[in-house]
Amino acid sequence: MKVHRAIRHLLLGATVLPAAVHAQGFGLNEIGSCAIARGFAVTSGGCRDASVIYWNPAAITRLNGKSGLIGVAPIAVGGDFTQDTTGAVYQGDVPTEFPPHLFWASNTAASRLAYGIGVYVPYGLTNQWGDGFPGRFSVTRASIQTVYVQPTVAFKINPAWSVGVGPIVGHSAVELSQALDLADQRLPGADTTRTFGNLGFARRTEFGRAKLTGDAWGFGFSAGLHGILNERWQVGVRYLHKIDFAYDDADATFTQTNTGLRFGGAVPGAFTAGSSVDSILQPQFTSTGRLGTQRVNTRIAHPAQVQAGFTYTGWTNTDLSVEYAWLGWKAFKELPVDFENTTPETTAPDRALIEDYNNASSLRAGLEHRFMSGFASGWAGRLGASAATSAAPPETVTPLLPEQDRYTLNLGAGIPLTTRWALDASYAYVGTWGSRGRIDERTSRAQTAAQLNTGFYRLSANILSISLKATY
Repeated sequence: MKVHRAIRHLLLGATVLPAAVHAQGFGLNEIGSCAIARGFAVTSGGCRDASVIYWNPAAITRLNGKSGLIGVAPIAVGGDFTQDTTGAVYQGDVPTEFPPHLFWASNTAASRLAYGIGVYVPYGLTNQWGDGFPGRFSVTRASIQTVYVQPTVAFKINPAWSVGVGPIVGHSAVELSQALDLADQRLPGADTTRTFGNLGFARRTEFGRAKLTGDAWGFGFSAGLHGILNERWQVGVRYLHKIDFAYDDADATFTQTNTGLRFGGAVPGAFTAGSSVDSILQPQFTSTGRLGTQRVNTRIAHPAQVQAGFTYTGWTNTDLSVEYAWLGWKAFKELPVDFENTTPETTAPDRALIEDYNNASSLRAGLEHRFMSGFASGWAGRLGASAATSAAPPETVTPLLPEQDRYTLNLGAGIPLTTRWALDASYAYVGTWGSRGRIDERTSRAQTAAQLNTGFYRLSANILSISLKATY
């Protein structure tokens, strides 16, 4: 078996997408219900809550007193793959995810200094396919959970301009499961130059499952600038630094799947006719076999982000924001795979896997109106929309991350509960136009999308979010 495939997809999953439809690559924008409802266009005008620690660290100087925010954003993803040759449609089986967010900030009118802390999930992944999916030899389940902890301090340079910065400590945990293809498995014993595929066993014959788990710590920072240009216009810029995660000593474990197959004829110097394939392979799943527990090292960068834009406040009780976001995925060219044990009899050789991602960008727009009279007095109504380009080139649309261009339609409301407590709620629909993609590994840059892609992926998502905020 080509063990490097399992490692590759595990740690690609660590870097890259559920729900690939949330944001470019495997990024998540679902941080704060107000921000979701406003189409994520909140760096320049910002929501009036502590989630600005993420969206623009400088903007905590615009808050009053102490404020806290806690919430969750359930994400339900739907998707499928239509195979060219058979026309069969394979449904994804992605579980609903619940990324949380937690923020606290403090600012006083008598001080130019404000501070706070945020705990949030800026990158995440769960992707899952059924047992009959032909791409299960790339992935059956991939999961990543990356949590950032960001203490932040902001300084008001003058009444109009503020800056903010905060260090980030990140922890990332990854898991990948995939089926093992008998055709790729080398023959046990002395004859290690041939595979079962060389003997006529069909491709996509499952003889086992691989499961890989690992975790890593990373460090970076976030910075922001916010300014009031005049009584009608505000501007904001934020920067989230790239963070490298070194997944050292990741575990790869293997379990056997019975095939019921037998050799139809004798294999010279190896096996006799009628020999059980399962019995011959079983020793390979022991601690001393090729499919015993193995360890691998790799590095994956969570890319840098830049977001900037303007907010118009010239209408009574109404804000309109238009912003641009950029993600630096182009740095993700290859995924190095370094096995700690490189003995040919027990593992696959080290290698670098081809990804060749592109930088990605999005346009975001959001509207908020605050009602000051009537039955909805004190409420805020919000609308938003965004459009994003895919980070994956056409030849890197895979079952692990069927990345594609997407759009998001958002709405929500802010509801006062008491003088100190309020509830924010939002809904977002994420749609795509679909994209052709592949289910097998790319082994050379000479291979084109036309040669690799064998089907069509579709994705969509429904996102709800609830945040409870307090001011005191």
